[in-house]
Amino acid sequence: MLYTAPLIDVILMLIIFFLFGSNLVLKSGFEVNLPTSSASLPSAEDAHIITVIPGESSKFYFNDEWITLEELPAALDESRKRSKEVILLGDEEVDYGSVMKIASLVIKQGFELSFATQQEIP
Repeated sequence: MLYTAPLIDVILMLIIFFLFGSNLVLKSGFEVNLPTSSASLPSAEDAHIITVIPGESSKFYFNDEWITLEELPAALDESRKRSKEVILLGDEEVDYGSVMKIASLVIKQGFELSFATQQEIP
């Protein structure tokens, strides 16, 4: 007689292990060519994501919503309850001044800011 309950338990444990143990990759929903760095991004659960794409310098994405620099303080205030961490994804081709305007505004609002990069491949 074959007992399938232990086999199903092992399979479910493996599925749970791979779901929670895998390296969760930060995705914003928009393709961004990140600059490379040897540093790694600290883990940040429920962090807000700001995505700056090339082209339109006055608008960017905050948690997948298209907003302007003037709307960012209000959006940050509304999202403060969820998390005080922000990850900034800036494309390599984005003007450095635009990224720094956003970064300084986020820091002035009292949030912890991290800059996302892609890992250098030796």
